Amino acid sequence: MPNNLHVTLDTSTTPPCLDIDQSNGANHVSRSPSAQTITWQLTGNAASGSFDAQSDPEPGFAWVGTPPPAGIFGPPTLSPNGNEITMSDLNNSASTAGDWIYQLSATIGNVTYQSKKTSITEQTTDPTIKNR
Repeated sequence: MPNNLHVTLDTSTTPPCLDIDQSNGANHVSRSPSAQTITWQLTGNAASGSFDAQSDPEPGFAWVGTPPPAGIFGPPTLSPNGNEITMSDLNNSASTAGDWIYQLSATIGNVTYQSKKTSITEQTTDPTIKNR
């Protein structure tokens, strides 16, 4: 089952940041014997931008804090036009369950934006992948 996460630019914050739509459990990956695909796509007011290359100082996708154990996630792959990042997630046992925080970076209109880690009110807004 694909897990598709839409990414827009939240201009209501200072500074503006990338907003990952995790509603309806889009970031929850069910247990499965086969690897599943997670896709982040720039949409709406971010659709004209592109995720930053993994070799950039602020890569398109990066783990925040403790990374997941090796073997669960494949490397993030940038689409040719730059508006999607895909990654495989092998959640096939109790040992692959967990919550992992990540950050996205994308350039829109020659400005680099990142997803939030913590809001001004200290409310946790970390984008996460949740293997259940």
